[in-house]
Amino acid sequence: MQVILLEKMQKLGNLGDEVSVKAGFGRNFLVPKGKALPANKRNREVFEARRAELEAAAAKLHSEAEQRKEKLVAAGDVNIMANAGIEGKLFGSVSGSDIADTLNAAGADIERNEVRLPTGPLRHTGEYNIDIQLHSDVVVTVKVNITSEAQIQAQAEAAEADKARVEALEEAEAIAKAQEEA
Repeated sequence: MQVILLEKMQKLGNLGDEVSVKAGFGRNFLVPKGKALPANKRNREVFEARRAELEAAAAKLHSEAEQRKEKLVAAGDVNIMANAGIEGKLFGSVSGSDIADTLNAAGADIERNEVRLPTGPLRHTGEYNIDIQLHSDVVVTVKVNITSEAQIQAQAEAAEADKARVEALEEAEAIAKAQEEA
């Protein structure tokens, strides 16, 4: 099915491009959502009459996305606390909506469907670089750090054990030095 795109679509084409898509995609998604028109003589004339209006709308959407990008960059990195085992496997997962909610609480303005998780929800603790796609041309990479209370507690216990080991070593050296002097 040949369609005329009414807006820029990632991996498909730019505004005004005439592209070939599968019939179901064109009929059930692109045309009903107002993203494309079936390519015929009448629709080509309609598109040319509306071209300036559509280009102005696309420019406005792009500038709004750039403004939202500034808010997103100002929000900074995301730190999410989740329940996990000692090995770092989460009891559940961190999804796009969790990341969006945390960013929005920090002052960003994003939707859940703008968070790109190519491998699905995050299921382990650690640091991840997640893309936030605000517009087909505006993509921001955000660092997401997932930690668990068990992991923080294990790190604190390890630090405490190291401190105790150093103190015991110093005490043993002091005793050995006292025995040498005696």
